[in-house]
Amino acid sequence: MTRAPLPALLLLLAGCSGPHDPNPDAPPAPRADPADDAIGAPLHQSLDKARSVEDLSGERKGGLDAAIDETN
Repeated sequence: MTRAPLPALLLLLAGCSGPHDPNPDAPPAPRADPADDAIGAPLHQSLDKARSVEDLSGERKGGLDAAIDETN
């Protein structure tokens, strides 16, 4: 009788886990129009700028990593 709670708990945890994404490589859902959003366009513009800066920094880091790898 002491073994019954463990399998029941495992089944409960497995049943409560979220749905698994069958296609994790699928593109993200399209973003809503900033003009229709309650947050407003200025915030979305700031977020877009932050994303572009992050992308640029990532590209620069990739270039530096490649140069370091070439010298080693």
